[in-house]
Amino acid sequence: MAPETGPLRGSLRRDRIFTWAVVAVFGLILLRLFTMQVLQGSRYRELSEENRIRVEVLTAPRGEIRDRKGRLLADSVPSFTVTLDPFDLAYQDAPAELDSTIVRLAEILGEDPGDLKEKVKRERRRSFTPIRLKRNVDLAAVAIVTEHSAWLPGVDVESEPLRRYPFGPMGSHLLGYVGEISDKELEDGDHDNYLRGDLIGRMGIERQYETWLRGVDGKRFVEVNALGRKAELLGDKRPILPKRGADLTLSIDLDLQRAAEDAFAPGQRGAVVAIDPRTGEVLAMASRPNYNPNEFSNGISQKRWDELSEGGNYPLFNRAVQATYPPGSTIKPLVALCGLASGVIAPSTTFREACDGAFQFGRRAFRCWNPNGHGVQAMRGAIAQSCDVYFYQLGIRLGLDRLAGFMKELGMSERSGIDVPQERRGLFPDAAWYDKRFGAGRWSRGLILNLSIGQGEMSVTPVKLAQVTAMLADGGTLRQPRVVQSIARDGVPVRFRAANADTISRHLPFAEAQLARVREAMEAVMYDPHGTGSLARIEGVRVAGKTGTAQNSQGEDHALFVCFAPAEAPEISIAVLVENAGHGGSEAAPVAQKVMQAYFHPAEAESARVAAEAAAALAPRSDATASGSGRG
Repeated sequence: MAPETGPLRGSLRRDRIFTWAVVAVFGLILLRLFTMQVLQGSRYRELSEENRIRVEVLTAPRGEIRDRKGRLLADSVPSFTVTLDPFDLAYQDAPAELDSTIVRLAEILGEDPGDLKEKVKRERRRSFTPIRLKRNVDLAAVAIVTEHSAWLPGVDVESEPLRRYPFGPMGSHLLGYVGEISDKELEDGDHDNYLRGDLIGRMGIERQYETWLRGVDGKRFVEVNALGRKAELLGDKRPILPKRGADLTLSIDLDLQRAAEDAFAPGQRGAVVAIDPRTGEVLAMASRPNYNPNEFSNGISQKRWDELSEGGNYPLFNRAVQATYPPGSTIKPLVALCGLASGVIAPSTTFREACDGAFQFGRRAFRCWNPNGHGVQAMRGAIAQSCDVYFYQLGIRLGLDRLAGFMKELGMSERSGIDVPQERRGLFPDAAWYDKRFGAGRWSRGLILNLSIGQGEMSVTPVKLAQVTAMLADGGTLRQPRVVQSIARDGVPVRFRAANADTISRHLPFAEAQLARVREAMEAVMYDPHGTGSLARIEGVRVAGKTGTAQNSQGEDHALFVCFAPAEAPEISIAVLVENAGHGGSEAAPVAQKVMQAYFHPAEAESARVAAEAAAALAPRSDATASGSGRG
């Protein structure tokens, strides 16, 4: 056999190289197929399923909120939400069609097209998820959207739980409201389990107990077609059902809450806090004006938000815990107790200067509220008639250091610790505070005169005023006010750490005899012929109280009143503040009287309420309002 020539040998070599190359290519293909179908088959099956299956979130209902008698204050009800997916395939080749869809939707939903377009423009920059255009859509609109779904690409109707407050504005500041979570909240590390569009507690109990009230969302799996539109639920992938949030029972009594809110005249601003002095449980907490939290559940417009947050009345402002006021003469029982506890006075002590309507201190005359004066008074008469001159002289005897130290024991510059958010601190200034503000020693001793009658630089929240009044009623125990009574999941009570539980209730070392003398003087406020609180009396129950009128540099004086009853064994203590109303005895005391009437005589209070509502319904409308006046 003749040896291969050079050209033939080269041709065979090329054939072998080509053959091995083909084998290598097919080997790589087979290896890749083996890897994809065997080694990584499950992963690619999941990716394929993700293209075919859409995971939809099933929003969990929030827990219910009830009053101490089990009456429903907040729950969640089924509702419909219309959503729009601006990234639907129908809009990829025809972007202008998105505006046409929004215009058609606006007409169906009764919304402004410009507002919807702005919302879609804003939201599509933040997320690739469908945008909630309107919550709580009525059935008629749902039917139209469903019927015309072919002309509304990317539009869907979802069922969601809607937060509902059956009594509307009643208790709105206490309960709070829910609103959509913000971008800033989504970016911080405290809200990792929230999605865009989720609702979160904004104020009140809804905010303070958000982690308890919020449930655990579920999931359902839906098959989508080539256009990305839902086809049907998958039978082989069972939905994960949502779990409702925990249920809260409050210490609030709905009847007292209603009485507190109805006691204010139309247009009045103020607050009421009622506490059980034996436990610290809050029985009622009202702030006026109020608002309807159901508006926020539906999604509030910017225009409506501006109306609520501007204009001077500030209905979103919880005056019971967020506003501070000079306490006026309601502080006098505490100043008297300081005098007794420190040994500066005895119950029978009188001062050299009789009250003739003013007290001369240096070159300035400090006036009493009664220009005719009260004459010579001991502690009981001075509290009953609210004699300023008596307390001017007591304040001088006590001195700033002693009085400020006493008020520090009561925590007058601290929060009460109530489990409601955004509580402000009060203020009772001491020498260090004045040194910081005016310079060391560059302030007058005369400042103590104003402080001793609840004026000057001191301020207090209504809830703090109610707390210290309850302390007087309960023999010196300063209890932390509580609103949430119990928490349960699926009907089973759970142990929980109360919000703000670091504030400790404590018993203050006051002698019972001293407290008794102060309480007797507060009874005289109600029943002495010259007492200033007679308008808060109720039949068959002995009441102890104190009126107050706080000067206000921004307008009319604020009216205040504090009380507890029955005086011999207190069950309820109340603090009332009515802004710019005048004297506490004529304006604030009747508010407390209506709350106590609802507590001690509920049947009569309910009959009176029904009669008043009937009379109001029959009365002709008028813009005129009547207001009381006077001092005493």
